[in-house]
Amino acid sequence: MPKILKETLQNLTRKRLILLGTYLIILFLGILVLDRFIMPWYTKHGEALAVPNVIAQRFEDAKELLELQGLKAIKAGEKNNAQLPFGYVVEQNPRPNRLVKMGRRVYLTISSGEREFQMPNLVGLSETNARERLKSYSLLLEDIGYRYSSEEPRDVVMAQSKNPEILVRVGTAIEITVSLGEPTENVIVPSLLGRTLNVAKRQLQKAGLVLGKVTYKIDDEYIPNSVLIQSLDAGTEAAHGDTVDLLVTTLRQ
Repeated sequence: MPKILKETLQNLTRKRLILLGTYLIILFLGILVLDRFIMPWYTKHGEALAVPNVIAQRFEDAKELLELQGLKAIKAGEKNNAQLPFGYVVEQNPRPNRLVKMGRRVYLTISSGEREFQMPNLVGLSETNARERLKSYSLLLEDIGYRYSSEEPRDVVMAQSKNPEILVRVGTAIEITVSLGEPTENVIVPSLLGRTLNVAKRQLQKAGLVLGKVTYKIDDEYIPNSVLIQSLDAGTEAAHGDTVDLLVTTLRQ
């Protein structure tokens, strides 16, 4: 390439870079002036103002705040919401910090509280499926009882504390009763070592045994409330209704 042509191209490239840099500086300064001076002046003189955030406020408080800013609060409707109680704002339009003119209407959607729904039927499900069903409905499994039954097979839910089809809310506590199947003369003692006290109690119920005396021992090597010793050996036979005493860990006071 001739030297003159090469120098000419280099000069053109240099000029383009300088021109591009100049444009970027002007653009940055323009945005800065608009943000720091023009928009605040525009807002200050009543032409525009930023919409305050009134979400999670009581409608009455939100309305008062908006009116103090020169805006009009309009109730746009209600919406189910588990996080906010009845009467609180869950949505607003225009959104918070949006620049609007004085007197603009702000539409507020109000919480109608938690949604009520029909209690699902758990009877006939296995214990595992009943747990999953309650979890899918965001219901709380508070307690499980176990009972022998000649009519219901083992591990099937026989009863529930809330009747099917009544209206319940998210987080409602539910108790279920699970069948142990046909009553037997002898049962097999489950292994409880290392289990928490609550889990051990439930396993004893499932086996047809009764929790007896619980003694506590300070032991820093195990998780608190863990079973260290059981009075009946795991895997042995015991009569239905026999008691099992437990030695359980506790923390040093």
